[in-house]
Amino acid sequence: MSVALAEIRSAAPLRYKVSDPFVADVIATVAAEFGLSEREMMVHSRDHRLWKPRMAAMYYARLLTSCSLPELGRVFGGRSHTTVLRAFRRCREMIDSDEVWAARMDRLLVRLVEKIVAPKGQ
Repeated sequence: MSVALAEIRSAAPLRYKVSDPFVADVIATVAAEFGLSEREMMVHSRDHRLWKPRMAAMYYARLLTSCSLPELGRVFGGRSHTTVLRAFRRCREMIDSDEVWAARMDRLLVRLVEKIVAPKGQ
């Protein structure tokens, strides 16, 4: 693990201030699926290990919440709304063309729907 990633993992958890609190659940669930911390999901990096999970989180945050593209961009490390839109479209393309990615995204969707149906404390 690089020194930068070690520092990121040891930092305090992120707090999200968005209109839909489920965005934090999306980020946490996707991060757990890929073995990352929530903070790692926000790092400005094009590392393959980080951008694919971030793209998946942007996809489900857009699909399952009422947040606007600019709001999601701010949540995901101050990115522009066009970055979120591009991630959404790219993820959709990958779901359509890559069976392994589609299966992983299906698993994530099941976990996320379970969180919606059975809220915390039940």
